[in-house]
Order: sequence, then C-alpha cells, then structure tokens
Amino acid sequence: MDMSQYLSVFIDEAREHLQNLNDKLMELEEKKEDPELINSIFRSAHTLKGSSGQMGFSTMMELTHTMENVFDALRHQKAVVSSNMVDVLLEALDLLESMVDSIEQGGNDKLDTAETLKKLRDLLQEKDQTVAESVGPTASRNESTASGLSYSEYDYAVVEQALSQNMSVFETEITLRKDCVLKAARALMVSNALEDIGNIVKSKPSTEDIEKEAFDRAFTYVVVTDRDEETVRKKVMDISEIEIVTLSSVKGSTEKNEENSETKDKKESPEIERKSQPQKPIAKTIRVNLDRLDHLLNLFEEMVIDRSRLEKISSSMENQDLKESVGMLKRVSDQLQETILNLRMEPVEQVFNRFPRMVRSLSKELDKKVNLVITGAETELDRTVIDEIGDPLMHMIRNSMDHGIEHPDVREKAGKNPEGTLALRAYHSGSHVFIEIEDDGAGINREKVLKKAVEKGIVSEDRLKTLTDKDIYHLLFESGFSTADKISDISGRGVGLDVVESKIHSLSGTVEVDSTPGKGTKFTVKLPLTLSIINAMLVQAGPEVYAIPIASIAETALEREVNVQTINQSRVMSFRERIVPLINLDDYLNVTDAFISGDSVNPENESSRSIVLVRQADKVVGVVADKLLGYQDIVIKPLGKYLKNVRGFSGATILGDGKVALILDCQELINAQKKKTLKQNA
Repeated sequence: MDMSQYLSVFIDEAREHLQNLNDKLMELEEKKEDPELINSIFRSAHTLKGSSGQMGFSTMMELTHTMENVFDALRHQKAVVSSNMVDVLLEALDLLESMVDSIEQGGNDKLDTAETLKKLRDLLQEKDQTVAESVGPTASRNESTASGLSYSEYDYAVVEQALSQNMSVFETEITLRKDCVLKAARALMVSNALEDIGNIVKSKPSTEDIEKEAFDRAFTYVVVTDRDEETVRKKVMDISEIEIVTLSSVKGSTEKNEENSETKDKKESPEIERKSQPQKPIAKTIRVNLDRLDHLLNLFEEMVIDRSRLEKISSSMENQDLKESVGMLKRVSDQLQETILNLRMEPVEQVFNRFPRMVRSLSKELDKKVNLVITGAETELDRTVIDEIGDPLMHMIRNSMDHGIEHPDVREKAGKNPEGTLALRAYHSGSHVFIEIEDDGAGINREKVLKKAVEKGIVSEDRLKTLTDKDIYHLLFESGFSTADKISDISGRGVGLDVVESKIHSLSGTVEVDSTPGKGTKFTVKLPLTLSIINAMLVQAGPEVYAIPIASIAETALEREVNVQTINQSRVMSFRERIVPLINLDDYLNVTDAFISGDSVNPENESSRSIVLVRQADKVVGVVADKLLGYQDIVIKPLGKYLKNVRGFSGATILGDGKVALILDCQELINAQKKKTLKQNA
C-alpha cells in the first residue's frame, strides 16, 4: 500500500502528540502520581508508536516504544518520576521532533538514537525500593477477574476516579478469527478504535507481548469511556477478522471488597447503575492546507477592492436600487470578511507552549527557581503574527530570567520568596491583542541606564531632565544598548532588544517596558488582530492620497483650531497638556515639488488644513495633511523587494478609483521626528 498519501496527516498528528507529550511532561514533575496525567502521556506515546510503525518509520517506532515502556512502568508503579527521568524523556522528544522535521522535508527518520535509547533503558532498571515496599503489603488485595486480569491499588485508583466522573470501565476481551494472519496489526486497530471513544488503561497480555504477537487469539483491553456497552462492542466489531467481543463492567476496590463474599463470574455480573449524562456534541473539524486559506483571503481582498470601487460609483449616481444593492453587498462582505479572518486565527497557546520547557532549562542553567505562570493562552491571533512573534517573546523571557529574577539567596536576603515568578499573559482589547511578560525580580536600575545612555551618546546631558521613567526604560531598545557588566550566553540586558522592537514594529505592533526597582519589570507587546485588511483614514497631501491605519490615530483636528507654535525651528502644538511636534506631510514626502505638472492639484489654504495625531506607545506626533478624505477598509499589499528599503511606508493599497495609495508607517514618522529633535538638541 502506498502510504505517501497519508504522510501530511501523519506529520500533523505526530506534531500534536509531541506537543501533548512536551506539555504533559512539564506537568509530570509537579504531579508525579497523577494517574490521569500518566495515562494521557502513555496514550500519546502509544499512538505515535503505532502510527510511525504503520508508516514504516522503524527508528521512530523503536524510540517511542522504549519511551512507552518507561511510561508503562510509571503506570504500574515500577518506577518513580525524577528530574533525571524528565530530562531523558525531553531529550527523546527532541530527537522525535528532529525526525518529524526530517520526514517533512523529504528525508527519513534515520537519526542516531543509540545514546538516548540507552538512557531510556537505564531508567527502566532504576527500581525504587520504597515503591516496591509500599506496593508489597497491598498485593494481597489484588483480585483476579474471569479474564485473568489483576488490579493493583493504582489500577483501582484509576477505575474509581473514572467512576466518580460518571464514566464506564469495561474489560473488553477480543477473540480473533482462526485465519487472522497479522494478529498484532489487528490488535493495534482495536487499540486505536477504543482510543477514539475512550482511554485504554490496562491490557492483557502486556502491550509489548501484543506487539510481538505473544498471544494465541484472545487479548483484553480495559477501557474507560463515556459510551455504553453496545457502542463499544460495535466499534470493535466493525474491524475485520474479529470473531467475538465480550464486555464486562469493572467496579472500584471498595465495591469489590464489599462483594468479596459473593464472587461471581465477571461476564454475568450486572452493570453499575449510573445516571446517564447528556453527551456534548462533538465539534466537526477538517484539516485545510494553509495555502488554500491564503488563496481564499487573496480572492476576498480583490473583492474588497472592487467593493470600494462600486461604492465610489454608486455615490456618484442617483440610482437608489444601485445604492441599496451596494449597501447589501457591503454588509454581506463584512460578515464574510470576519469569517475568513477568523479561519486564520489561532490561539497563542501554540507559541506559549514552547516556553515552560525553556524556563525549566534556563532555571537549571542559571541555578534559579522560577515559576512560570501562563494565562490567556486561548487568546487568538492571525496565523501570520503567530508565526513571527515567538522569537521576540523568547528573547524578552530570557532577559527576564537572566537579568530580572535574582538568585534564591539574593531574594531571601531581600525578604522575597526564593522562587521567582514569571508571568506570561495574553488578552484582547479592542482590535488588538496584548501580551505581557512580567517578572518579580530586581527591576531595571534607572541610574545605570542613564549613565550608559550618556556614555554611548544616545542622549545628551541637557536632555536627561526631560526624560520620563518610561523614556528611560525604553532606552533598552536602542541598538547595541546594554547595562550588563558581563554579557552572558543567555542574554545581555538590552542586547538584541532593538531587534525585538524592529520585529514587533514589522508586525504593526508596539512594545513598552515598565519597571519598579526591587519589585520587577513588565514588557507589554501590543499587536493587531490581523495584518491583511485594516480600517484606515485616507488623507491628501498635494495631488496624492495616503492611508493612515485607524489603530494608530489618537485624534484629528483642524489646524486653525489649535495653538501652533515654533520652537527651535520646529512647529509644535499643545495636546492634552503636552507639547506635540508637527510633521508637514507635503514637506516630509516632498510631494509639492515632485508634482508640478498642469494636472497637479492646488494645495488647500493653510487655515483649512487638518492634523492627524498618530500614537505609537506613549509617543505622539501630529501629521499635517491638506485634506481628510474619510475612512474605509483597505487591503494591505506589500511594496515588493524593489521598494523594501524605502522608509516611511508599510505597504500600499488600491483605492476604489483604481489608483494606488501608499500606507504611512507611523512608527517611522515618529522615529524621523525623534532623530530630528536629537539632532537639533545636539
């Protein structure tokens, strides 16, 4: 059978199981005896082993099989969780991820696993005597059922937990037909079928013996499920070459002891009566290639452009039917736009999931105790942003770990908990998503930052008095700025943060930093929900039309209604009790000199000019334009590789009349004004 057609499905499912294993292993150190957690880990390893075997990836199957043996030992209390065990298992996960990457790129799974396999097998030889002693006295309580299965205290704990949640536990004995050739393959198909409707918690013979076909025709799985007996039976009988399926209910150890004097055949014992719970409908999903979604979005973007053109045509004609039709088209396309953009939305959990393990590794490397607290992981962002935001967040977390949170002894002397807390939060607010990284460490040394800034010539002595705390802390994002006395391999406070800010700005976002000495530091990243279709204000400068994203606009005003003054040869205005510099769009873009043909539009009288106040973080500048033309949804188109070095524009859009309008980069406007001010002060 040609398995290549299933390769993409295998890769997607493999990544899901690897992520689940990674997440659950991080929990395992905290919840060492949680039976549900251990079973979840075992099931992921078991499924990944089976699917890799079916696809013919023998190296991956061998590695996951050995990992599964470790998890099986934990399930049956033949081993105990240790820090070393988690380290080895994470090392194995790294190998599996490398295998999946290699397979995805057209390679194979043939990596060197000998050293990791040896470490995993060594774990299985490390018997914990205290566990053996604790299990010993209770061994007499183990009871055998008609199927020959025996239940330990651990097994009964799993059963009783399931029963307390109104689940059913069935011993499912399967007998294969005499002419069945691939017994292990049929057993795997049964296992996968039962995993679809529940969880397998025990088997006879062992999983390893079933895979080796070390059984005659019959084998038994103990399954926990919310389905009834008939559904489970039908699920198994749908598999070919199955002769008989016999189900019997499993009771908890308490009930077993109460009925010990009345031992009955398990196959004839009545089911435990439970109230049936209404089943929640299962959400139907389908995997869609991201390229198809991108193509759908591109088609919709073209429709938005044509819609703008129709709106412009209908506004110039006195045809009521046309206007009503265009209005209906706009309402429907707005809903379609929301639906399509939601298809591309994914939870930031995908990015956040990589950080617990990173924090764990850095804690060991730095000899620090750090508790990572994640909230709002379900917050959704556009897939494009999700793909790009991981590295900037990682760098800020590394900075907080290295230079923010102190060593345990230093924290104790300061009266703090020896274990530091690093909070990672995400939440929606309006049309933006905010991501916060906050630590309860030493904070940023304000005076040290100022001293370094003066030494490097970033700020002048005269300007120091005018800087606010936020201005000072934001100096960390200046290129090459660092307050670290010794640059470490992990991070240097400020080294690389200019790249972080640059990356976030490329996503039309902003980043701020705030700090309280002795209390901690907080980075706040503000990102737009989507990058493809935005609402923008259209402005005119000379004969040209430009777009300013609505998300960057704080307010608009007429120039004649504000108090404009000239300070140090620069025009400024008073806004909300602060002085705001003004940028004349005509001069900044040099449009009036560039367009001197007879078709050029005469500039409006200065008294009728408008001012658009744009804000990025806590910086505000006023953009002076000849005229405001209103706002509309625009489709952002990249400038292309020939114009990528042109500063001041973040993209372009096509207007309703077919003309191209450039989209102003508000961050670049603010940076240009900042450089101009620094030059004048120097």
